[in-house]
Amino acid sequence: MEIKIAQGHNPPHNINGITVVIDVIRAFTTSHEAFVGGASHIYPVSTADDAFALRQDYPQGLLVGEIEALPIEGFDHGNSPWEIRHTDVRGRYLIMRTTNGVAATLRARDSRQVLVAALINARATARYILEKAPATVVLVASHPTGDEDVACAEYIKTLLGGDGITLEEARDRTLNALAARKFLDGRHPRLRPQDIEMAASDAGDQGLVMGVSYEPVPRIDVIHG
Repeated sequence: MEIKIAQGHNPPHNINGITVVIDVIRAFTTSHEAFVGGASHIYPVSTADDAFALRQDYPQGLLVGEIEALPIEGFDHGNSPWEIRHTDVRGRYLIMRTTNGVAATLRARDSRQVLVAALINARATARYILEKAPATVVLVASHPTGDEDVACAEYIKTLLGGDGITLEEARDRTLNALAARKFLDGRHPRLRPQDIEMAASDAGDQGLVMGVSYEPVPRIDVIHG
């Protein structure tokens, strides 16, 4: 198994393998929390306007997302795992716009299979990949300059049998990442330190594997079995 790490919004071609798009702070931590809470699926979209338009077709959808980390006017929730944990999402679906994770996911179509992950479900994701044994795995740290996604990629690489880092190192780099600072310094009431605590956590054997399909519209679901 060849394991590659890429960074940014434009994942490399991987037509014969599995691509994992990583967003620790916070898109796929939020997504995982939604699925734990009973959400049915998630529609990732490029822009706020796309989200509002999609809700015309799917009126029961919850609009979730951020621009420059802050909640979007007219959306139901920010891109916050803490907010989602305290919301009844049972049987609901989310329409999600985020700056990094969603952007990279929408550009990852040229892969045999696309998964999305954060530190919370890194172990579950790695276990799934090992079961599938693809020829190539591309781990995409979606934040173009952030260290937290790279750390998660390096941790997943370790779990896949490559040369990477430990869970403790990945947690430490998440808590000390530049992207985490604005949540920890209290500069905005909707940027909560709890989001970073959740982003640095590990669900272990309770983690969920999240996969992406692209037709008829991009959609994230839990992969069962």
